[in-house]
Amino acid sequence: MIRRFLRVITGLLLWIISTTGTSAEPDKLTVALSSDTYPYMFVNEQGQPDGLIVDYWRIIGEQQQIKIDFVMADWPETVALLNAGKVDFHGGMAYTEQRSVAYQLHSINITIYSNIFVHRDLLNVVTLADLTPYAIGVLENSSHVPTLERQLPEAPLRIFKTATQVYNAALAGQLKAFASLDRLPPRYEKYEELNKQFPLYKKIPLQAIDLVFGVPLDSPYGSLLKDYTEAVSLDTLNELERKWLGFAAAKDDTLLLGLAISNPPYMNVSSQGEPTGLLVELWRLWSEKTGISVAFVPDSALNSLTSLANRRTDAHIGFPDIDDLNPQLTKAYHIYSFSSAYYKLKKSTQQPLSSDSEARVGVFSFATYLEELQQQYPKVVFSRYPSTESITNAVINGEIDGFFGAGAVIDARLRQLNLWDDFVESPTTQFYAPLYVLVHNDNTELAEKISDGFNQISLAELEQVEQKWIAASELRYFSSFKNNIPLHSDERQWLEQHNLLRVGLISNWPPMEFVDDNGNIAGVSHEVLQLLSERLNIRFDIHVYDNFETILHDLENGKLDLVTNVVPKPERRSYAHFTEPFWSVKWAVIGHVNGENIDSIRQLSGKRVAVFKDYQLAQQLAGLVKNVDVVRMNNVKDGIRMLQGNQVDFVLESLEAGSRALTESNLINLRMQVIDDVPDYPSLIAVRKDYQPLVTILNKGLRSISEAERNEIYQHWFDFEITQGIDSKRVQQIIWQVVAITLVFLTLFTIWNLFLRREVSLRREAEHKMRHMATHDELTGLPNRSLLKERIDQALEQHSRHNEILAVLFIDLDGFKEVNDKYGHDAGDELLLKLAVVMDNCVRKSDTVARFGGDEFVVLLTALLHPDDAAIVAEKIVFQLSQPLQLSFAQIKVGASIGIAIYPHDATDSSALLKQADKQMYLAKQQGKNSYSFTEREFS
Repeated sequence: MIRRFLRVITGLLLWIISTTGTSAEPDKLTVALSSDTYPYMFVNEQGQPDGLIVDYWRIIGEQQQIKIDFVMADWPETVALLNAGKVDFHGGMAYTEQRSVAYQLHSINITIYSNIFVHRDLLNVVTLADLTPYAIGVLENSSHVPTLERQLPEAPLRIFKTATQVYNAALAGQLKAFASLDRLPPRYEKYEELNKQFPLYKKIPLQAIDLVFGVPLDSPYGSLLKDYTEAVSLDTLNELERKWLGFAAAKDDTLLLGLAISNPPYMNVSSQGEPTGLLVELWRLWSEKTGISVAFVPDSALNSLTSLANRRTDAHIGFPDIDDLNPQLTKAYHIYSFSSAYYKLKKSTQQPLSSDSEARVGVFSFATYLEELQQQYPKVVFSRYPSTESITNAVINGEIDGFFGAGAVIDARLRQLNLWDDFVESPTTQFYAPLYVLVHNDNTELAEKISDGFNQISLAELEQVEQKWIAASELRYFSSFKNNIPLHSDERQWLEQHNLLRVGLISNWPPMEFVDDNGNIAGVSHEVLQLLSERLNIRFDIHVYDNFETILHDLENGKLDLVTNVVPKPERRSYAHFTEPFWSVKWAVIGHVNGENIDSIRQLSGKRVAVFKDYQLAQQLAGLVKNVDVVRMNNVKDGIRMLQGNQVDFVLESLEAGSRALTESNLINLRMQVIDDVPDYPSLIAVRKDYQPLVTILNKGLRSISEAERNEIYQHWFDFEITQGIDSKRVQQIIWQVVAITLVFLTLFTIWNLFLRREVSLRREAEHKMRHMATHDELTGLPNRSLLKERIDQALEQHSRHNEILAVLFIDLDGFKEVNDKYGHDAGDELLLKLAVVMDNCVRKSDTVARFGGDEFVVLLTALLHPDDAAIVAEKIVFQLSQPLQLSFAQIKVGASIGIAIYPHDATDSSALLKQADKQMYLAKQQGKNSYSFTEREFS
C-alpha cells in the first residue's frame, strides 16, 4: 500500500517537473509562414523571409530575446507543417470557425483586408454584385473561397494552386477579376503590367480579416505567445503598417496624397492610371510654390480615408465636409467648392422641383447639402447612393425620379457611362458644397504647411487652372469670386450669428493703418476692410490702439475678433488662426544720399540697422546677416532721427511706410534703396482661436480683391510726392523778417531766395531719384522686376485686345561668376554695365530690357508678327554677348543662355510667362550654354 502510494507521489512529482520545464520560456521558436503572401509574408529577391508579419515576429524575438526561425513554404504546406508538429506555431492566418476548433488562435492585433482586383476596362463594375457575370480567380484553401461563396454565390470561381498562376491567368486575359490581399507583389516578374491592368483604385473590398497566430491544442506556448503579442505597442504596429501597407514614393520626403477616383474633372485617373483633374493640378502648383514633392495615391473614396486614418498617406487632396468624418482626421484647408445640379431622364415628365414637389430623389453618400435640400423641398423623400452607376440605375429602374450631384462631375461621368443622351439637367437652386484637404489629427505641422503653400497661389493662377478643367463658366468656383463670393449655408449662418466683428488697428503706422490729421481712420488696412465689409456683408467695429502688443493681448483675451497685418509667429498660433496673406511687403533701406549702395541684404553685414521692434524681421535679421547690429525702433520716424544723429547706418523698413516717412520728413540728404532678397514675411489677418469659420470666410473675401484693385489701393497710399518749397510757418517767418528789415538787408534776402531755389531744385531731384529707384536697377539703370512686371501686364492687356504676339526672353549670363570670382565685385559691376548697353542696343526702343537680379536679365519683345521673330532677336543677343569686351582691367568674353516664352502660346499672364521662359533657359543651359530654347521647338 505504501509502495503504491510512493509510486503515485513519484509520478506526480515527475509530471510537475516535466510540465514546469516545458512551460519555461524557450530559447528558440520555429514559425511557419506563407512564402507568397505579399506584403505580409513572402520570400524576397535575396531568398530571405520578408514582410509585415515577418518583421512583427522579429520584433517580438528582439523584445523577448528569443531566436525566431522562419520556415517559409506555399500556403497549404505551412498548415501541413503545423499539423505534423514540425514547427512550434503558424505565424499568420485568417481566423475561421473551423481553425478555431483545430488550433489555439490568438490575435496579433493586425487587421488585413481581402479584396477583389478588377480589370481597369470594367468601368461599370464598382460593387461585388457587379462581378456576378465574371469568373473570379482564387487561391486554393484560402479564406477567399468561403467568403465569396457566401457573399457572391452566383459568381463562378476558378481555383488555382499558387498566386503566380492566378496572376498569369489574369495577364493572359482568362480572368477579369481575382481575389488577393491589400497589395500585388512587386517580386512577381510581370508586376508592372499586372499593376497597370489591375490598379489599386479598382479593387473592391471583400472582407476585413482578423489576423491570428495558430498553436497546436496541446502546445504549452499558447498563453506565452499571447503575452508576447500583447506587449507589442500600438506605435510599433502603426510603423509596421506604414512601412508595408503605405505607398512607395520616389523620395523619402515626398508627400503622399490620397485621391478619390471617379470624380472628374476634379480628380480621377486616366486610362493609363495617371492622376488627373483640377485638384491634382492645384496640388502640383502647390508643390512648385513650396518645393515639396508630391505623389498621388488613387483609390475609392472610402479606402482613401481609411489609408489616411491608418497613416498610409499624408493627406487627402480634397473631400466633402461629411458629418461622420473619421475622428482621427481633421480639415486642413478649404481648397474648393463645387455647385450641385438636378438630373432626370430626358423622357421624364416631372416638373421642376419646388417646395410643394412630392418626389423621390437620390443624393450621393458623401453629399453635404442634404439638410439644405430637405429644407428647400420638405415633401421630397431623399435616398443616398454610393456611386454614379448605382444612382443612375435607380433612376432608370424607376426607384427615384432624379438625383442631385456635382454638375461638372456628373456631366463627365454620364459621358463615361454612355448615358449623356439619356439624362438632362433640370433647373433648380444651386447648392455649394466645400471640399477640404484632410490630414491626420496629429499632423498639425503639415496642416500649416498645406495652408501656407496654397496661400502663395494667386487668384489669377487659380482661375487659370480652373478654366482648363471646368468648361462651363457658371460652374466655376474661383471665377465667381469677383462678382459673388460663394458662401455656403453654414458660413452664411455663422455671419448672421456674428453680425458685428471687432477689429484692432494701430494708430501710428502710415500708410498701412493710422489716424489722419482729421481724426479719421485711414490707410491700406482700412480700405481693404471696407471692401471685405461690402462683399461679405460684414460689419466691422474698429478699435484704435497706440501699441501693437496691446492689440495682440486683447485678441488673445477675446476683446478683439481679428487684427490686420500680423505675422504668424509660432507663439501667436496658440491663440489665433491666420488667413491668407493680407498684404505683400516690399523692403527697402533708408540711408544717406552719399552712403553705400545697397541692393542685397548681405551688404548690411557689419552695419547698424534700425528695424521696427514688432517686425518678425527684427528678431531674425541677425540670423540672416552676419555681424549686423540690429537696433529696434519704435517707429520709422524714430529710426530716421537715429539715422540723422548717426546712431545707425541704415533704417530697414517696408517700401510703403519708408517712402511715406521719408516724404513727410522733408529731408533731402536721405535716399531709399529697394532690396529684393529679404525673406518674405507676409502680413496676415489674425482671427481669434474660437472663430475658425471666419478664417475661411475672410480668405474668400481676400481672394475676391483683384490685382487691379490691389494696385489701385497701392497707388493711393504709396505716394512718392514731395511737397515743393518750404512750409507755411517758415514762409510767414521769412515775410515778417523781410517786412521788418530795412532795404539794407535786401542783398541778404536775395541770397536767401537763391538758397530756396536750390532747395526746391534738390527736392525735385530727390523726388525723381526716389521714383527712379523704386522702378529701376541701382547699378545698370535698367527697369527692375517690379517695372518689368508692370510693362508685361500692360503689354498683355494691349496684345490681347489686338490679337498680337509678344515674347519674354529670360537671359542668364554664362561665365559671369568666374569673372566675379577672379577679378572681384567691382569688375563684375563694370561687366554688367557694359552688357546692359549691348543688350539694349539689340532691341527696338519699344521693347524693354530689364535686370531681373544678379546676372539675370529679361527682354520683353512686343508686337511680333511671328514667334520666329523672337528667335532672331535671341540669336542676335547671343552673338553680341559672346563677343570679347575690353574692360578697364582685362578683355573678357562671356556668353548667354536664353529661354523664350511666347504669348499666347505658352502662357497668358506675366508670372507664367516668366516661369516658362526661366524653364526654357535651363533647357538651353543643358544643351551646352550660349544658346536659346523655345517651348515647343529648340534652336541652338
